[in-house]
Amino acid sequence: MRAVLMTTVFATLSLAALPAAADQLRMVALSFPPLIYDDGGKPTGIAYEIVTEAMRKAGHTVSVEIMPWARALDTVKEGGADAVFTAYKTPEREQFLNYSTEVLVPQVVSFFVAKDSPVAFDGDLAKLSAYKIGVVNQISYGSVIDDAIKAGVLPNVEKSNDSDSNVKKLLSGRFDVMPSNRYVAQYFLKQQGALDQVKELAPEAQTLPSYIAFTKARDTSTLKADFDAGVAAMRASGDYQRILDKYAR
Repeated sequence: MRAVLMTTVFATLSLAALPAAADQLRMVALSFPPLIYDDGGKPTGIAYEIVTEAMRKAGHTVSVEIMPWARALDTVKEGGADAVFTAYKTPEREQFLNYSTEVLVPQVVSFFVAKDSPVAFDGDLAKLSAYKIGVVNQISYGSVIDDAIKAGVLPNVEKSNDSDSNVKKLLSGRFDVMPSNRYVAQYFLKQQGALDQVKELAPEAQTLPSYIAFTKARDTSTLKADFDAGVAAMRASGDYQRILDKYAR
Protein backbone atom coordinates (compact mmCIF):
# COMPACT_ATOMS: atom_id res chain seq x y z
CA MET A 1 0.00 0.00 0.00
CA ARG A 2 2.82 2.36 0.91
CA ALA A 3 4.49 1.67 -2.44
CA VAL A 4 1.27 2.43 -4.29
CA LEU A 5 0.83 5.64 -2.28
CA MET A 6 4.39 6.76 -2.94
CA THR A 7 3.96 6.01 -6.65
CA THR A 8 0.79 8.10 -6.74
CA VAL A 9 2.47 10.97 -4.91
CA PHE A 10 5.46 10.84 -7.23
CA ALA A 11 3.22 10.85 -10.32
CA THR A 12 1.27 13.80 -8.96
CA LEU A 13 4.44 15.77 -8.23
CA SER A 14 5.82 14.93 -11.66
CA LEU A 15 2.68 16.19 -13.36
CA ALA A 16 2.76 19.35 -11.29
CA ALA A 17 6.29 20.00 -12.48
CA LEU A 18 5.23 19.83 -16.13
CA PRO A 19 3.96 22.90 -18.00
CA ALA A 20 0.19 23.17 -18.34
CA ALA A 21 -1.22 21.24 -21.25
CA ALA A 22 -1.71 23.35 -24.32
CA ASP A 23 -5.27 24.46 -24.99
CA GLN A 24 -6.94 23.61 -28.28
CA LEU A 25 -8.73 26.80 -29.26
CA ARG A 26 -11.45 27.06 -31.88
CA MET A 27 -11.56 30.27 -33.90
CA VAL A 28 -13.66 31.42 -36.82
CA ALA A 29 -12.99 33.86 -39.63
CA LEU A 30 -14.27 35.11 -42.95
CA SER A 31 -12.34 34.18 -46.07
CA PHE A 32 -10.49 37.46 -46.45
CA PRO A 33 -7.40 36.98 -48.64
CA PRO A 34 -4.61 37.75 -48.20
CA LEU A 35 -5.40 38.04 -44.47
CA ILE A 36 -6.94 34.58 -44.16
CA TYR A 37 -8.03 32.11 -46.83
CA ASP A 38 -8.14 28.43 -47.71
CA ASP A 39 -5.11 27.05 -49.51
CA GLY A 40 -5.61 23.43 -50.51
CA GLY A 41 -7.84 22.66 -47.56
CA LYS A 42 -5.70 24.49 -44.99
CA PRO A 43 -6.10 28.06 -43.72
CA THR A 44 -3.27 30.48 -44.37
CA GLY A 45 -2.68 34.22 -44.71
CA ILE A 46 -1.24 37.21 -42.87
CA ALA A 47 -3.71 37.28 -39.98
CA TYR A 48 -3.80 33.49 -39.68
CA GLU A 49 -0.03 33.26 -39.27
CA ILE A 50 0.09 36.10 -36.74
CA VAL A 51 -2.75 34.66 -34.64
CA THR A 52 -1.48 31.09 -34.57
CA GLU A 53 2.10 32.12 -33.80
CA ALA A 54 1.09 34.57 -31.07
CA MET A 55 -1.08 31.94 -29.37
CA ARG A 56 1.57 29.25 -29.83
CA LYS A 57 3.95 31.32 -27.73
CA ALA A 58 1.51 30.95 -24.81
CA GLY A 59 1.12 27.20 -25.30
CA HIS A 60 -2.13 27.22 -27.25
CA THR A 61 -2.90 25.41 -30.48
CA VAL A 62 -5.51 26.92 -32.76
CA SER A 63 -7.96 25.47 -35.27
CA VAL A 64 -9.64 27.97 -37.56
CA GLU A 65 -12.86 27.44 -39.49
CA ILE A 66 -13.55 29.77 -42.41
CA MET A 67 -17.22 30.68 -42.81
CA PRO A 68 -19.52 33.55 -43.87
CA TRP A 69 -19.01 36.60 -41.65
CA ALA A 70 -22.56 36.75 -40.26
CA ARG A 71 -22.30 33.11 -39.17
CA ALA A 72 -18.83 33.68 -37.70
CA LEU A 73 -20.10 36.55 -35.55
CA ASP A 74 -23.11 34.53 -34.37
CA THR A 75 -20.88 31.56 -33.55
CA VAL A 76 -18.49 33.54 -31.35
CA LYS A 77 -21.35 35.51 -29.79
CA GLU A 78 -23.00 32.28 -28.67
CA GLY A 79 -19.72 30.87 -27.37
CA GLY A 80 -19.34 28.24 -30.09
CA ALA A 81 -15.87 29.60 -30.83
CA ASP A 82 -13.21 31.20 -28.66
CA ALA A 83 -12.46 34.07 -31.02
CA VAL A 84 -13.09 35.66 -34.40
CA PHE A 85 -10.72 37.59 -36.68
CA THR A 86 -10.10 39.94 -38.35
CA ALA A 87 -12.66 42.28 -36.81
CA TYR A 88 -13.08 46.03 -36.79
CA LYS A 89 -14.15 47.47 -33.46
CA THR A 90 -17.74 48.71 -33.26
CA PRO A 91 -19.91 49.59 -30.23
CA GLU A 92 -22.41 46.87 -31.17
CA ARG A 93 -19.76 44.16 -31.33
CA GLU A 94 -18.12 45.25 -28.10
CA GLN A 95 -21.29 44.09 -26.33
CA PHE A 96 -20.34 40.46 -27.01
CA LEU A 97 -16.67 40.57 -28.06
CA ASN A 98 -13.53 41.07 -25.97
CA TYR A 99 -11.13 42.81 -28.36
CA SER A 100 -7.37 42.45 -28.24
CA THR A 101 -5.38 45.50 -27.20
CA GLU A 102 -2.71 44.78 -29.80
CA VAL A 103 -3.73 45.50 -33.40
CA LEU A 104 -3.82 42.34 -35.50
CA VAL A 105 -3.44 44.05 -38.91
CA PRO A 106 -3.90 47.74 -39.80
CA GLN A 107 -6.13 48.12 -42.84
CA VAL A 108 -6.78 50.76 -45.49
CA VAL A 109 -10.36 51.00 -46.79
CA SER A 110 -10.90 52.58 -50.20
CA PHE A 111 -13.61 52.80 -52.84
CA PHE A 112 -13.22 50.82 -56.07
CA VAL A 113 -15.06 51.35 -59.37
CA ALA A 114 -14.86 50.10 -62.94
CA LYS A 115 -11.93 51.54 -64.90
CA ASP A 116 -14.22 53.54 -67.19
CA SER A 117 -16.59 54.67 -64.42
CA PRO A 118 -17.39 58.39 -64.17
CA VAL A 119 -17.72 58.11 -60.38
CA ALA A 120 -15.32 60.38 -58.49
CA PHE A 121 -14.64 60.78 -54.77
CA ASP A 122 -13.20 63.80 -52.99
CA GLY A 123 -13.83 62.65 -49.41
CA ASP A 124 -17.51 63.71 -49.35
CA LEU A 125 -19.57 60.52 -49.03
CA ALA A 126 -22.79 62.39 -49.82
CA LYS A 127 -21.57 62.72 -53.42
CA LEU A 128 -21.79 58.91 -53.74
CA SER A 129 -25.44 58.79 -52.60
CA ALA A 130 -26.82 58.36 -56.12
CA TYR A 131 -24.77 55.20 -56.73
CA LYS A 132 -25.37 51.59 -55.76
CA ILE A 133 -22.79 50.47 -53.20
CA GLY A 134 -21.71 46.82 -52.96
CA VAL A 135 -20.84 45.49 -49.49
CA VAL A 136 -20.27 42.13 -47.82
CA ASN A 137 -23.04 41.20 -45.40
CA GLN A 138 -22.27 42.25 -41.79
CA ILE A 139 -18.75 43.36 -42.66
CA SER A 140 -17.74 46.61 -40.99
CA TYR A 141 -15.91 49.08 -43.21
CA GLY A 142 -15.05 51.38 -40.33
CA SER A 143 -17.08 54.12 -38.71
CA VAL A 144 -16.94 56.50 -41.69
CA ILE A 145 -18.69 54.18 -44.16
CA ASP A 146 -20.78 52.25 -41.59
CA ASP A 147 -22.28 55.46 -40.21
CA ALA A 148 -22.98 56.79 -43.70
CA ILE A 149 -24.92 53.64 -44.56
CA LYS A 150 -26.87 53.69 -41.28
CA ALA A 151 -27.71 57.37 -41.65
CA GLY A 152 -28.95 56.90 -45.21
CA VAL A 153 -26.16 58.99 -46.71
CA LEU A 154 -25.44 55.90 -48.83
CA PRO A 155 -28.99 54.59 -49.24
CA ASN A 156 -28.63 52.15 -52.11
CA VAL A 157 -26.74 49.09 -50.85
CA GLU A 158 -26.33 45.65 -52.42
CA LYS A 159 -25.11 42.86 -50.11
CA SER A 160 -22.93 39.84 -50.91
CA ASN A 161 -21.93 36.88 -48.76
CA ASP A 162 -18.18 37.25 -49.32
CA SER A 163 -15.52 39.42 -50.91
CA ASP A 164 -15.07 37.16 -53.95
CA SER A 165 -18.76 37.50 -54.87
CA ASN A 166 -18.64 41.23 -54.23
CA VAL A 167 -15.73 41.74 -56.64
CA LYS A 168 -17.45 39.65 -59.31
CA LYS A 169 -20.57 41.80 -58.96
CA LEU A 170 -18.50 44.96 -59.41
CA LEU A 171 -16.92 43.52 -62.56
CA SER A 172 -20.32 42.52 -63.95
CA GLY A 173 -21.85 45.93 -63.26
CA ARG A 174 -24.29 44.78 -60.57
CA PHE A 175 -23.39 47.88 -58.57
CA ASP A 176 -21.33 51.04 -59.08
CA VAL A 177 -18.97 51.37 -56.10
CA MET A 178 -17.26 48.84 -53.84
CA PRO A 179 -15.70 49.79 -50.50
CA SER A 180 -12.98 47.31 -49.57
CA ASN A 181 -9.77 46.70 -47.75
CA ARG A 182 -7.21 47.67 -50.38
CA TYR A 183 -5.26 44.44 -50.19
CA VAL A 184 -8.36 42.26 -50.27
CA ALA A 185 -9.66 43.99 -53.39
CA GLN A 186 -6.28 43.71 -55.08
CA TYR A 187 -6.02 40.02 -54.21
CA PHE A 188 -9.38 39.07 -55.75
CA LEU A 189 -8.90 41.28 -58.78
CA LYS A 190 -5.53 39.64 -59.39
CA GLN A 191 -7.08 36.19 -59.00
CA GLN A 192 -9.60 37.05 -61.71
CA GLY A 193 -7.06 38.73 -63.98
CA ALA A 194 -8.97 41.98 -63.64
CA LEU A 195 -6.52 44.39 -62.02
CA ASP A 196 -6.65 46.58 -65.12
CA GLN A 197 -10.47 46.66 -65.16
CA VAL A 198 -10.90 48.48 -61.84
CA LYS A 199 -9.51 51.65 -60.31
CA GLU A 200 -9.14 52.74 -56.70
CA LEU A 201 -10.59 56.16 -55.92
CA ALA A 202 -8.59 58.70 -53.97
CA PRO A 203 -8.54 59.71 -51.22
CA GLU A 204 -8.92 56.53 -49.17
CA ALA A 205 -12.08 56.38 -47.06
CA GLN A 206 -10.39 55.44 -43.80
CA THR A 207 -7.35 53.73 -42.33
CA LEU A 208 -8.26 51.68 -39.30
CA PRO A 209 -6.99 48.84 -37.15
CA SER A 210 -8.44 45.33 -37.18
CA TYR A 211 -8.28 42.94 -34.25
CA ILE A 212 -8.84 39.47 -32.98
CA ALA A 213 -11.87 39.45 -30.67
CA PHE A 214 -12.67 36.82 -28.06
CA THR A 215 -16.11 35.66 -26.99
CA LYS A 216 -17.74 37.17 -23.90
CA ALA A 217 -19.87 34.07 -23.44
CA ARG A 218 -17.19 32.98 -20.94
CA ASP A 219 -14.10 34.51 -19.35
CA THR A 220 -11.50 34.91 -22.10
CA SER A 221 -9.40 37.58 -20.41
CA THR A 222 -6.41 35.22 -20.15
CA LEU A 223 -6.61 34.36 -23.85
CA LYS A 224 -6.70 38.05 -24.73
CA ALA A 225 -3.66 38.71 -22.53
CA ASP A 226 -1.84 35.77 -24.12
CA PHE A 227 -2.48 37.11 -27.60
CA ASP A 228 -1.39 40.64 -26.70
CA ALA A 229 1.83 39.36 -25.15
CA GLY A 230 2.50 37.11 -28.13
CA VAL A 231 2.07 39.86 -30.71
CA ALA A 232 4.18 42.29 -28.69
CA ALA A 233 6.95 39.68 -28.63
CA MET A 234 6.60 39.11 -32.39
CA ARG A 235 6.94 42.84 -33.07
CA ALA A 236 10.04 43.03 -30.90
CA SER A 237 11.67 40.03 -32.60
CA GLY A 238 10.80 41.12 -36.13
CA ASP A 239 8.61 38.06 -36.74
CA TYR A 240 5.51 40.23 -37.21
CA GLN A 241 7.09 42.30 -39.98
CA ARG A 242 8.52 39.19 -41.64
CA ILE A 243 4.99 37.79 -42.02
CA LEU A 244 3.75 41.04 -43.57
CA ASP A 245 6.71 41.13 -45.94
CA LYS A 246 6.19 37.52 -47.04
CA TYR A 247 2.69 38.25 -48.33
CA ALA A 248 3.72 41.52 -49.95
CA ARG A 249 5.85 39.73 -52.51
